[in-house]
Amino acid sequence: MTDVRDPARTATSPVDRLLRLLPYVMLAFSATWTTLRAAAPLHDPDSWFHLALGEYFLDHRTLSAPESWSTFATSEWVPTQPLPEVVVALLHRWLGLPVLVWLFAASVVALVGVVFWLARQYAGPLPAVVATMFFVAAGQNAFTPRPQMVSYLLLAVVVGAWLRTEQDLKPRWWLVPLAWVWSLSHGFWFIGVAYGYVFLLAQLVTRRADRRQLARLAAVPVLSTLVVLLNPVGLGVFAAPFVVNERGQYIAEWQRADLFSGPGLVALLMVAVTALVWVLRPSSASVFRALLLVSALFWAWYAVRTVTLASIVVVPLLAAALDSLVPARPVDARKERRGVLVAAAALLAVVAVIVPFRADRPGGVPVAMDPALEALPAGTTVLNDYVLGGWLSWQHPGLNRYIDGMADAYPAQHLADDSDLVQLKPGWEGILADADAQVALLVDGSRLAEALQEQGWTLQQADRGWVLLARP
Repeated sequence: MTDVRDPARTATSPVDRLLRLLPYVMLAFSATWTTLRAAAPLHDPDSWFHLALGEYFLDHRTLSAPESWSTFATSEWVPTQPLPEVVVALLHRWLGLPVLVWLFAASVVALVGVVFWLARQYAGPLPAVVATMFFVAAGQNAFTPRPQMVSYLLLAVVVGAWLRTEQDLKPRWWLVPLAWVWSLSHGFWFIGVAYGYVFLLAQLVTRRADRRQLARLAAVPVLSTLVVLLNPVGLGVFAAPFVVNERGQYIAEWQRADLFSGPGLVALLMVAVTALVWVLRPSSASVFRALLLVSALFWAWYAVRTVTLASIVVVPLLAAALDSLVPARPVDARKERRGVLVAAAALLAVVAVIVPFRADRPGGVPVAMDPALEALPAGTTVLNDYVLGGWLSWQHPGLNRYIDGMADAYPAQHLADDSDLVQLKPGWEGILADADAQVALLVDGSRLAEALQEQGWTLQQADRGWVLLARP
């Protein structure tokens, strides 16, 4: 009699069972490692000013930029991430810092899970997990408690949607409201919309779609662009990317990525392996996929911050390429989805237990100085290190910060002055005099801190590698 049992349920040997479990063990290891790294005291310097902005939006019932951010912040700017900032501020009001750490850990789990899901649409478990692990290696440095996590999640969703559209040529109208939500969440919204136009370009080249289909498909990116006009923040969301370009040379994460070391090298390897497999197996490529691969190479080169975008875009392409090199194995898709969801829920439950013991206080900021800073008169100018600017904006909003991570608010010349001051370049004494700061909050042992003490600034307090100096 012929055995008609489901081969996915029939384990032929211990080795076979091990091979079936191996991809999920690898996935669990990657997700657990990245999540436990996230379950630590908040230490990202920009997370604080996002929290400060969220508090401002709630208090003033507006999504407009604060009228007074700092006397040095004289540039016009618009908030590009108000939705997650408001959500985070509300959660902090209700449950304190631990819930924000848990939320960050949950976003990491969600991101790894969505990327794996994207890869699984085009590959078996093992190639999909390998591609996901490459993504984690390339993007881990960008996993920070900031609204950019929303962009990473939505980019994976959008790329997957257009890849499915390539298969059936059916417009996915839900991408239109998604673009509007994205425009309220992070400045990378235009990248998701742009991939719709990239898809249209591929259709014009291949001529797969007739005129009627092409018109319906074109309506999705066009409407996605137009719907952003309904953003209550205003047209400034369209100009925000150009503002970043103007100031990028002064911000480390907007410097050119090194394609031959670290995350840049991993992203480049992902692109190279995919291209090599396409050369060997051209049938697995297409015009749209080729354009996606070229865009991934561009993001890998463009800036440190966009390396993660490159790895997300190339994940489904790499997974499909690797899948073409290995024999297919039957998988119970329903059981797989249930297992992954249960594992993710269990991981987040563990994080929820350990977070209150590990992350009930901020990390990397001089909390012992809070009483001294609070005692300073309102409006006191603080010559602060860039890293502490966000912390001051949230914990001590009454003080006048010299600089913080909200670079859009500061003129490019001010960012240049701050850079010259930190490096003690010729003319730094004049910049210091123009700042007219009463106190300085700097890295202990930094060149600027030592130079100020040589000029008579006195040490008031030291904590966690920071020093508070008073002007003579």
